[in-house]
Amino acid sequence: MASVIECKRTVLPNGLTVLFQPMKHASSMGVGVFLKQGSLAETNSEHGYFHFLEHMLFKDTVNRTSKEIAESIERVGGILNGSTGREYTQYYVVAIKDQAELAFDILSDMLFRPLFRKEDIHVEKGVIMEEMRSYEDAPDDFVYDYYFRNIFGKSPYGRDIIGTKKSVTGVSEKSIRTFFEKHYFPKNMVISVSGNFTWEKILDLTNKYFSFENPAGKNPTELIIPSPKKSYSKHLERRKIEQFHIMLGVNGNQRDYRTVTVTQLISTILGGGMASRLFQNIREKEGLCYSIYSFPSYYKTTGLFSISSATSKEKAARCVELILKELESISKNGFSKSELADAKSNQMGSIAIGYELPENRMNNIGLQEIYYGKYFSLEDRMKSIKSVTLAEINETAKQLFDLKKVHLSCVGDMSESQFSKIPVQL
Repeated sequence: MASVIECKRTVLPNGLTVLFQPMKHASSMGVGVFLKQGSLAETNSEHGYFHFLEHMLFKDTVNRTSKEIAESIERVGGILNGSTGREYTQYYVVAIKDQAELAFDILSDMLFRPLFRKEDIHVEKGVIMEEMRSYEDAPDDFVYDYYFRNIFGKSPYGRDIIGTKKSVTGVSEKSIRTFFEKHYFPKNMVISVSGNFTWEKILDLTNKYFSFENPAGKNPTELIIPSPKKSYSKHLERRKIEQFHIMLGVNGNQRDYRTVTVTQLISTILGGGMASRLFQNIREKEGLCYSIYSFPSYYKTTGLFSISSATSKEKAARCVELILKELESISKNGFSKSELADAKSNQMGSIAIGYELPENRMNNIGLQEIYYGKYFSLEDRMKSIKSVTLAEINETAKQLFDLKKVHLSCVGDMSESQFSKIPVQL
């Protein structure tokens, strides 16, 4: 396998971390700015503020209107977007490499010169309320947030990233600016770039557009949320809809590079695609659903392993029963050598394909900095996958799939008496 050029890294005098991975022959480029905090860093009175602020940074700045920001990127065929997570917030531009200076200029303007005008805040409250309603009307989106609220309870992990109607409508010019100044400063940011550039070019652009002074004495706060107690229970949100949406959760692990490598292999075998156990045994053999998949979630102090599916209410109990039987079988008998070999080749192929796009590399190096504080190369990741043993993956699966600890959150048109018959233990 061809070697991938290592990631370049430096820290500017103002504390901003700069990452760069060159991609020779790439016509496009990705430029992203990561804030080292997300919704977990909110206090109860700030619920939803990181997401609200993400929206506000696309509004008018000292130099541009929101329309001019959008026009500047879209007229060159680029993409400008942002996202808010529990542990980080991101803003990024993807465009042809000739527009690198524009990307740096726009992101700099958005992140360091926002106006936070009263009329913009008022408009954005309405936008976010409509975003909330769209989630409420989409059961496959709603069930995910419902599941997190139920399994994590009052822990910050259980709060909806978007906030609540009360917290969003309560945002003011003063409160959002105070929140912005509390979290948005160079030492709390990482800029990540990938494309056909030289390291010197990236440093020139970063120094030109991101040399803002870090407030005196201001440093990122090391936030450690205590590992929450998970609620292994059953919950039903009754709605008159056609399908019955299922989120089943078992124990997970907090983020650790090795654990992530092993657990991704487990998820690939169990519910990672059309060849997975869940897809083959529940959809292909039984015809119980259209889609079914598994996914792990990793955080600094906790984790989850989740399975998602949607079926008719008449088939829901059988669907959950077969999921539990699959978990029980894995816990007792483990995976086969051929399953592990296939999962390894699947993961290595998927990662290698992802490295073909500058946008993916930009995200990869940025998130590794946020999550691990170091860089794992493509070769490192391949070597780690190859080194996983059958005994190791089976032991990890046994720890995850403890059927005494199963959570079920569902949305659909079912009575409580019918729901009570759906098993969470065999």
